[in-house]
Amino acid sequence: MLVRKIISIFLFLFIAVLSVQAQSTAPAARKQMTNDEVYFSIARRTNAVSESPVSAIVAEVDGMLEVTNVAMETDGKAIATVKERAPSNAAHTNKSTRLKFAPPASGDQWTWVEFEDNRRFYAVEKLFPYIKDELGKRRQAANTKWSAFLTTITKQGESANKVLDTAKTIIKTDPSPLAGLTTTRATLNQAIKDNDKDGIVNAYRELAQQSESIITLGDAHGELKANDAYLRLLEEYKNSINVTNVARKDYVQTVEIYNESLVRLPFALAAYGLQFTKIEANITAE
Repeated sequence: MLVRKIISIFLFLFIAVLSVQAQSTAPAARKQMTNDEVYFSIARRTNAVSESPVSAIVAEVDGMLEVTNVAMETDGKAIATVKERAPSNAAHTNKSTRLKFAPPASGDQWTWVEFEDNRRFYAVEKLFPYIKDELGKRRQAANTKWSAFLTTITKQGESANKVLDTAKTIIKTDPSPLAGLTTTRATLNQAIKDNDKDGIVNAYRELAQQSESIITLGDAHGELKANDAYLRLLEEYKNSINVTNVARKDYVQTVEIYNESLVRLPFALAAYGLQFTKIEANITAE
């Protein structure tokens, strides 16, 4: 009887030990990644290479990209599919891509580790230099077009002034558009000096509004139509208007290309965090 009791006790202890071992070696439940954590993981990784606040980056990325799916891998990592919120247009097709995240060792913070390009995954460290370089080029292109536009505006004003100065010599009095042109040119020069973009655009609009009165000045003064020097300067002025119009369109189109990039993949992932923001052209192409 005693032997049977001892055997029973040993069996009980043996089973208990096996149960404890089984519990200690059972795989822990895999952590599940949420859609919100996708945005925060992107923001934290971007914040590591920039000074933009995480909350601000989250708001911007959420506004441009939608998380359409989060799939868990057997190794515990998560693959999230993100899609552009911007609809397709003539230049861009609405796209999506996949991002890979490593699970947190503790807590709930996942780590963005890879991004997909042409169906292959690459370390996320490769993405930031590319975005910074490419968007930097596009922003610089817009700035260059703006400078070219400023040059043409200035030349248009100078050309208009030559026309009116010559007309003044011929008709022996101040042409009616001269006072307005003088004021507009002074306003434009001051705006350029102050780097006042709004002021520059407003002065340009005034300059454009004055073009008809300058071009039709000869209708009221027959002697102007008979003067070769005046007519030559008038043609140069008309040409300066065309050159300015082309420069304006080039600038606006370049700004549109840059701004569109900000909401498209892969740039939308980190553009805001890397200090790339929308440019306000303040003027239309037409």
